[in-house]
Amino acid sequence: MSGAVQRSMFFLGLPDLNSLVCITVTLQEDDDLRSKQMKTCRELVLLYSDVLASPSLDSFTQITVVMAKSFFQKGVLQLFGQRRNLQLGPPQCVFPGVLQCCLSYSLICRLSPSWNKAGLYLIAGKDFLTERGRLRAVSTELNTCEGQLCISMEANTVRLQPTTLEDFDLSPLVLRRFCSDPEAILDPSSTGGAIWCHILPSMKKGQIITISHQLPRDGPFRTYRDLQNHWNCLYGYTLPDLAEEEVVYCSVYFRLVGERLFTYPLSCIRLQPVQRCPPVDLQGRWAPSV
Repeated sequence: MSGAVQRSMFFLGLPDLNSLVCITVTLQEDDDLRSKQMKTCRELVLLYSDVLASPSLDSFTQITVVMAKSFFQKGVLQLFGQRRNLQLGPPQCVFPGVLQCCLSYSLICRLSPSWNKAGLYLIAGKDFLTERGRLRAVSTELNTCEGQLCISMEANTVRLQPTTLEDFDLSPLVLRRFCSDPEAILDPSSTGGAIWCHILPSMKKGQIITISHQLPRDGPFRTYRDLQNHWNCLYGYTLPDLAEEEVVYCSVYFRLVGERLFTYPLSCIRLQPVQRCPPVDLQGRWAPSV
């Protein structure tokens, strides 16, 4: 038998779309609309098992919500909106593509932190951010066609090596000074050339500008605990438990965003993309791929 990884296909019948309703929820203006949009959508999905939802793909102020008409008539969504100053649009018909999008996002929300999004993969284990060995992962794809939902799944073993300060090729003296001085700031490019990285969970690429022990004074977070709560509410991630003096932050620049820098804990930064491991057979031996 070949050791190649094969996709499994599952087919499920779609519910009668006429029994469902689609509601567009609009947020009030906010300083960080994208975060508020994702937090509100995730809260909605986790609070109500009868609801499927997804952040709008073309607006930071809107959330698309799908549910049974009978659930909508109970007024649960209306009460949720009133308590959070959200505006609910009129009920609309549900199209297969909208249902697919909401189902995909809701599935990822409800699987975390047991399975966590990292690029195109869902990686097993709430402590995956600190794991150095091989990790169990799946890639999934959902499609709707002719009244059916097709779920395509592929099981993989991957590596997502945690980044350490030693990975930046800084001298031992520089590292010792940095670790002993809470006000120290490192320029990782000082060793030659820009340092590019991948940011979890999207694995989008950015350039590390500085490394420090401090959160930006003009940022929304005062402590690492604040940041832990933020990542949990936004993505379901469980960031490592660290004392404030142990945390290392990176300021990252993204070309498409402009001059604004974004701050991330080192635990959410990778210098390499997700790496698939060669497949193994049932005895754990390396198996040839085709």
